[in-house]
Amino acid sequence: MQAWDVVIVGGSIASLRAAIAASDEGSTVTILTQSSTSAFVDDVTSCGLAASSGETNPSGHAADAHRVGAGLCEADVVTSSTNSAVPHLADLERWGLNLRRDRNGLPHLGQLPGQSNPRTASTGDSTRREVRTILEEQCIKRNIPRRGDIEILDIVHKDHDTTRGESDDGFDVCGLIALDIQSGEVFAIQAKAVLLAGSGFQSAWNGDGCGMGSAAHLFLKLGHYLSDLEFTSRHPLTVANTDLHIPLDVLGSGGVVNGPDGQPLEIDSGPDSLSREILSAGGASLDLTTISRDDSPWFANVAKTLQSRCGIDCSQQLIPIMPSVSTTIGGLPTDLSGNVCSFDWDKIPGLFAAGDAACTGLHGAAINSGDHLLGALTSGSIAGATAAIHAANSKHSGSGAISSMLTEAHHLHDSILANAGSEGVSPGHVQTQLSTTMQAHMGHERSAGGLGKALTAIEELSEANMVISDSSPVMNTELVTMLRTKGLVQVARSAVRAATERTESRGSHIRSDFPEADDEELHHSLQSSSYTGSLALRN
Repeated sequence: MQAWDVVIVGGSIASLRAAIAASDEGSTVTILTQSSTSAFVDDVTSCGLAASSGETNPSGHAADAHRVGAGLCEADVVTSSTNSAVPHLADLERWGLNLRRDRNGLPHLGQLPGQSNPRTASTGDSTRREVRTILEEQCIKRNIPRRGDIEILDIVHKDHDTTRGESDDGFDVCGLIALDIQSGEVFAIQAKAVLLAGSGFQSAWNGDGCGMGSAAHLFLKLGHYLSDLEFTSRHPLTVANTDLHIPLDVLGSGGVVNGPDGQPLEIDSGPDSLSREILSAGGASLDLTTISRDDSPWFANVAKTLQSRCGIDCSQQLIPIMPSVSTTIGGLPTDLSGNVCSFDWDKIPGLFAAGDAACTGLHGAAINSGDHLLGALTSGSIAGATAAIHAANSKHSGSGAISSMLTEAHHLHDSILANAGSEGVSPGHVQTQLSTTMQAHMGHERSAGGLGKALTAIEELSEANMVISDSSPVMNTELVTMLRTKGLVQVARSAVRAATERTESRGSHIRSDFPEADDEELHHSLQSSSYTGSLALRN
């Protein structure tokens, strides 16, 4: 059985940054990903990095985060993140990131929706790819192994052993049970710390398999609560009838969003507010003909993709857009140091989270432009370092618990394969029904009646007899899809319950049967910054 100080689950930018931080603290680290190590399925960054390098201090950045987050951001997390934005940008540049520059040689900063000042540094339409490549190179330099095509089945924990003088009021995370998709082997890994840094659960709406909520489901299986599942983030610049997301950075280089009447829409209130305005109008168009010749080379990939996939010449034609769910905000509740917490906010020893898998309190009720990438870098760096410190003060343990759960996982795996070909519904059918339900009742507006219908429909899906046709253990992607789909249904059910319980309109969560928070209430929230997060249990 392999044993590591820190095991990081997920192939995202947050996971890469966490691995670097943990390694720099002296830990042995490995990264496990569901897909191939070069895939981008865990990354949904839609624009560059927000950093107040052109401002006197980061206070304006912090104020914008609180405003767009509708008063539900955690003040300490916002302060820490916005203060670290410029150092993160400096690290990326030092590691080789080739940023856009202004005439003075400084990073070019674009002003995007929700920003009171130009604040977003980028590499045009390739920011996600470039940042990821830079971080992968840093992992290689540190000899951090990454293993792809690994499906995590369970988080293993051991009850505290009172005979050894330890506390009896919790449990330590001590390892993982996983499936090697290529070989079909079910195996165990022992770890002093486990850090979950995968994707959100946006596939519940999109049905595309990107963002299946695996980390959230693993946490639900432990019997714990998730936080703020009712909040989602929609990307306003999604090409209509496609899954093609145009980076928000085009709006900081002259791009214009026009309403159905041909007039430009306001973009001051944040990406989700812009998305709601477009959805309420029944659609909009993106005009990229106004981007200058100096700026257009930075968005050459956008132009090429629009031409090849949609037959649109963006230098001559308007682009029809219709917002889609790009990521989710809720997830595993974490404290300022990246420790995952239980319902009463006690730390769960050995368990950490970052990126879209975590609910850090940075985004509150909506994500501001440039803060998504900032949150991934900040939470990854902090959680990785904290996990390494925990590992340095811990010992490998829980061999008995790991062996027991490994045996259970083998039995479950064998039983699923033995039942292959029996009557039931396919995972694809369940995903289609789930996305239809979520789009209809958990869209940009929700109501008690609609949420009740959604919950009933999802309860039926959770009880459906899901089966597969392939009985081979080797490269059985159908089996993996079934496991992920079952987990996604459980997370979606918790999200609907969280939306039902929040009987107010706040940020990206709009209840058509309840009013939006008024200015006085929002001002009080911003002043008090009493972030607690809404919680939803698996049942």
